[in-house]
Amino acid sequence: MRIIDNFLKNEEINFVLKNANTDKLCWESCQKVVGDDSKYNHQHVHTIYDFLIPCSPLFGAFHSGLGKLKVLGLFRIKMNKEFLYSKRYYSKFHYDCCTSKGTPENPVGHDYMRTGILYLNTCDGYTEFEDGKIVESVANRFIEFPTNTKHRGVSQLDTDFRFVVNFNYFIE
Repeated sequence: MRIIDNFLKNEEINFVLKNANTDKLCWESCQKVVGDDSKYNHQHVHTIYDFLIPCSPLFGAFHSGLGKLKVLGLFRIKMNKEFLYSKRYYSKFHYDCCTSKGTPENPVGHDYMRTGILYLNTCDGYTEFEDGKIVESVANRFIEFPTNTKHRGVSQLDTDFRFVVNFNYFIE
């Protein structure tokens, strides 16, 4: 796992946050993790890049951050807007995506893929890995790990929203 603080330039992260809190973006309501029927398993998602196509006016704001990575190609970038609940929600451990040769339960072909999570705001939510490691949600912190690493999001109790950007990409 790699952690990069100050992943984006200040003007880039400020642009993303300013637009994330407006009605200018298209948000889709969906489950955080497929197959979890908990009432807390809910978030809004804004697609930034999907299968070779930039889908959002925010895409250009990630240019400097992506330049810090050895990205051969992008698979998906999406922003998650997680809501405040009265109790902490622990999603199921999961993989973000898999290749056509595998399933989320039994992924294959991930040696050349990475998952990245960019925390846009600081809060007491965090990402937990199956081995017990925890990465706190600190504004402009980016974590990178192999896509076949099980992890889960843990909700916040101190802010109205937790914003994270999820990246799935291919490496050299």
